[in-house]
Amino acid sequence: MLQALEGVRVIEFSAGMAGPWIGRFMAYCGAEVIRVESANHPDVTRQYVPPWAPEMGTQPQLSPWFTDWNAGKRFIALDLTQPKAVELAKRIVAMCDVVVENYRSGVVDKLGLGYPELRRVRPDIIMFSSSGYGDSGPYNRYVTWGPNIEALAGLSKLSGFPERECTMTQYAYPDASSALHGLFAVMCALDYRRRTGQGQYINLSQLETTVSVIGHVMMDQLAHGREPQKLGNRSLHAAPHGCYRCKGEDSWCVIAVSDDSEWESFCNAVGEPEWIGDPRFATLSSRLEDVNELDQLVESWTASRTASEVMTTLQEAGVAAGVVQNAEDQMHRDPQLAARGFFEEIEHLKKGKVIATGIPLGLTGTPGRSGRAGAAVGQDNEYVFGRLLGMSPNEIRELVEAGAIETA
Repeated sequence: MLQALEGVRVIEFSAGMAGPWIGRFMAYCGAEVIRVESANHPDVTRQYVPPWAPEMGTQPQLSPWFTDWNAGKRFIALDLTQPKAVELAKRIVAMCDVVVENYRSGVVDKLGLGYPELRRVRPDIIMFSSSGYGDSGPYNRYVTWGPNIEALAGLSKLSGFPERECTMTQYAYPDASSALHGLFAVMCALDYRRRTGQGQYINLSQLETTVSVIGHVMMDQLAHGREPQKLGNRSLHAAPHGCYRCKGEDSWCVIAVSDDSEWESFCNAVGEPEWIGDPRFATLSSRLEDVNELDQLVESWTASRTASEVMTTLQEAGVAAGVVQNAEDQMHRDPQLAARGFFEEIEHLKKGKVIATGIPLGLTGTPGRSGRAGAAVGQDNEYVFGRLLGMSPNEIRELVEAGAIETA
C-alpha cells in the first residue's frame, strides 16, 4: 500500500528529541529520512548505559530512546567540520524535500549549511530549524536543554504541590511539544510548496512552544495581574478532584467530581449518602472550601480498596475515575491499548525484535509502520553515498581516509 509520505525525502542534522522525533513520524508515514551523525560528537541518546549493567558502558545501538525517536531512518556519518563533508551534505540536500535541524542557533550557518546556502542547492527546499529561543532575540545563541526551557516557560513553577517551590517533570516536555509543532509546520510547508512550487524557511523557538501549551493557566496573570495558583492534583472547579491512595503498595486512583449531580452519584456509590446533605459538602463551593477534610474522607474509602475496584465502582456510577498505571500495566494489562495495538514490534539490528510505543497518528487509509531500529552510526553510508549519490568505492574510500566520511 502506498504510504502517506512515500516519495518525500528528509535529511536531518539533529540531536536529542526536538528534531529527531519529526523525522520519526515522517519515516513512519513512508518518507525516506536520512540522519547525519558523527562518531566524534555522538547524540545524547547514543550515550545510553544499561541501568541494570553499568559495567557494560555505553551501548549506542541499544538505547530505547534511540529506538523511540529514530526507528525507520537511514544513518550516515560525516564530520561536518570538514569542507568535503559539507559538500557531500549539500549533494544530499539537493535530493531532498525537507531539511530538519535542531542544533544551537547559528551552528548550521557556521558550517555552511544555513538556509541561504541550501536554497542555492535546491531553490524549493523546506528547511525547519528548531532551537531553544529561535534565531533572534538576546538569548538566541544560548545552548539549551529541556529542563532549561521548562523552567523559563513557567512549567516548573506551575507543576507539583503547593508546598513545593519548584518541581521539574524529569522529562523533556519542551522537546516533545516542539517536535509536534514542528511536524505540523513542515506538513503545512509541504502543502504550500505543492500549491505554489516554493519552499520556505521555518524557524521555531522551543521556549515559545512551551509557553503556548500552558497559555490557559497564564490567563490569570494576563487578566487579573496575579500569579496562577499552584494546585497540585486539585482543581478550582471540581471537588473531590485528586489522586487518592488505594489498597496495596504504591496504588492510586484519580477521581474527579465536577458538579452536584456527580457528587450525589459519588456519595451513593461509596455508601455514604449522608455526605450529600452535609453542609460542608452540599454544594461545589462548600466542597472547595472544605477540600482538605473532603480529601481525607475520600481517601478513607479508597484506602481499603484496590485501585481497580475504586475505578470500576465509580465509573459504573457515572463518576470519572481512573487507575494510575505504570509501564507494566500499560503493556500487559491495559485492554484499551491492547485492543488498538498501540505497542509495536519493531525489527532491531542488534536484538532481533523489540517492543516500542506506537506512533498514534491513526491514519486508517494509509496506516504507517516503523522501520528497523538499532542502526549504528554510519550504518547506511554505502546506500546513501554509493546508491543515492552514485559515488564509486574509490571515491568513498578517499573521503573516509580524508576524514570527511566516518565509518560505521
